Amino acid sequence: MQKMIAALALAAMMSAGLANGALAATRSAKSAKAETPPDQRVWTIAKSEDTYALRFALPRAVDPVFAATCQPSAQLLQIAVEVPSDKKVRSGDGVPLSLSNGKRRLELAATAFQGAGDGLLVVEAAVTLDARVLELFRDGDTLTAKMPGSTQTFPLAGARSRLVDFERVCLLKR
Repeated sequence: MQKMIAALALAAMMSAGLANGALAATRSAKSAKAETPPDQRVWTIAKSEDTYALRFALPRAVDPVFAATCQPSAQLLQIAVEVPSDKKVRSGDGVPLSLSNGKRRLELAATAFQGAGDGLLVVEAAVTLDARVLELFRDGDTLTAKMPGSTQTFPLAGARSRLVDFERVCLLKR
């Protein structure tokens, strides 16, 4: 009988310990949700032959989540935004893309393509290379890209230091 009582007491203590452990795990999960980790993505400039790209991505990432690519010899600026695939936009669809920063807004006709990652699409548009288009990156804190079913925001703080170099190579090589 004593062994049985001891076993029940041990089981009760163990379950109480597990319950406290589960409670602690729940508390730490809630505090982890409350603390948003800092965004590790950065703005960089990449060069390939006559093409320069202002990219927003994780360091050393192959595919950016946002890119503005200029081809000075062709007087072309391409905008590409990586978005989750959903039922509203599919690969091959024409997509209205709106880029805004404060009062500045640019409305583009874009096309969706299958992205490199599973469930990702790249929405891409092209415009004539013009200094006014690059002003979207100059002022304000956030660049917002809107299209059916998706809104993406990109912090511009790190882009400003790269923008001077990007404008120099894109606009002065005419």
